[in-house]
Amino acid sequence: MKPPQGVPGDAGAPLVTAVLVCWNHERFVREAVLSAVHQTYRAIELIVFDNGSTDGSRRELLALQQEHGFTLICQDNIGLVRTLNKALSMARGKYFAGLATDDIWLAEKTAREVAFLEANPDVDLVGGQIECIDAEGRRIYPPLVVRPGDVSFGDLMTYGCFVYGPTVMCRTEMLRAIGGYDESLRIEDYSLALKLTYEGRRVVSLPDVLTQYRRHGNNWTAGSVDPELAEIGNRYRDTPEYRIFYRRNFPMTFWQLVADGRKREALHTLLTEPVPWTWANVGRGLVRMLIPYAFIRAYRALKGKRSDGRRWA
Repeated sequence: MKPPQGVPGDAGAPLVTAVLVCWNHERFVREAVLSAVHQTYRAIELIVFDNGSTDGSRRELLALQQEHGFTLICQDNIGLVRTLNKALSMARGKYFAGLATDDIWLAEKTAREVAFLEANPDVDLVGGQIECIDAEGRRIYPPLVVRPGDVSFGDLMTYGCFVYGPTVMCRTEMLRAIGGYDESLRIEDYSLALKLTYEGRRVVSLPDVLTQYRRHGNNWTAGSVDPELAEIGNRYRDTPEYRIFYRRNFPMTFWQLVADGRKREALHTLLTEPVPWTWANVGRGLVRMLIPYAFIRAYRALKGKRSDGRRWA
């Protein structure tokens, strides 16, 4: 591995451990890696993981490693959160930042966040704003500045996650001190921000756009993640913010659990959580629970065909 690259004026600059995680991002991985390599801040230790990709991602990464000399670890797919904790155990940097390899860091991202953390030693985590792009790299809509400034536990519980993972940088020793990322939860950015603010640690969201977040249809968050988000919120069910959080952010959780086939979990949710009793949520969910789905499929098949086997016009 090549040592962190230096430029005049970098002497004594704190080292940043940048961790990139790839899973089947052949189409996007080169742009993501180059966005880390070409940061204006140069004191960066770059560690890239390939999590069992089955496309050409590993080939791209091996070529990039030859060009730029970063650490590349090819492993089975152990998931994003476990991979981040593995990287945390290896990190030499004072600061720690992660990126999925379908997203892109803007060139000034690292420099701005290091400067902010150096100037504000009481801040444990800093993030910023995102700009959404499509698979071709085209802006989907203008970037929105969402609740910049100090982030409170109450705001996170009420409005959901606005501390976006691909924009985040945090203090490595702090992250180790709290045990790293919670591996029982899949959504690492929201759970970490909630944990820190609940413990009274300072989290700040900058108004600057720092990352381009790519929406390409295969993001694992493209479907509903309400049950996962509700599980995170459930850790704080004894707080006064919990009922606001559940009702405001996850009004369709019961229906989603039933639709996913998680009927026992759905019933438990209905009996124990402040679920909004609407037809779209509880009504549809109860019907779906009571009627075997095989009957629904058969009804749909019959409805779409005429008695002679031809489809209705």
